[in-house]
Amino acid sequence: MNQILPSPQVLKTSQRKFRVKKSDVHGKGVFALVDIPKGEVIIEYVGEMISAQEAEDRHPHDPSDPNHTFYFQVSDDKVLDALHGGNSSRWINHSCAPNCAPKVTKDRVFIKAKKNITAGDELNYDYGLVIDAPITKKLKLQYPCWCGSDQCRGTMLAHQEPSSKKKKQIEKLKMKLKKIKSEIKKLQER
Repeated sequence: MNQILPSPQVLKTSQRKFRVKKSDVHGKGVFALVDIPKGEVIIEYVGEMISAQEAEDRHPHDPSDPNHTFYFQVSDDKVLDALHGGNSSRWINHSCAPNCAPKVTKDRVFIKAKKNITAGDELNYDYGLVIDAPITKKLKLQYPCWCGSDQCRGTMLAHQEPSSKKKKQIEKLKMKLKKIKSEIKKLQER
């Protein structure tokens, strides 16, 4: 029994889940063409795998917009540079209330639906950028967020709560400071 298969063009078109177009959030964006269920892998973030040092050396891609790159940090020393060999995933914008989430598996990055996504919705994930510097208002302004969600932090930088280890260190330092102040007071009273 012969089976009639759709032409490659029809097959390709019917399997497309998204398209890139102008975004109201920032520049280009990626938009769902079909409903995408929670948990589904939408696309792999691809590009040239380079070292963190090479990423630092290449930075910035655009000197007029130095904090805009197509980098995705895979590990402490591995970065995907989607400017070179990248695909549509590089146009997925940041949101503080994302509908997608990246999943890193053995140096590969997959963008998965974090919740059910309706056809027409813009795909986004929380970039959660980590900068090795104190988070100041000035630094936050260098990485602005335009997602407009009710949960918007105003920045693409990661929300950084002190770890429990850091909290314990801070408490120990406060106790030491209290002891030192007490000792100084005793010495002054003599």
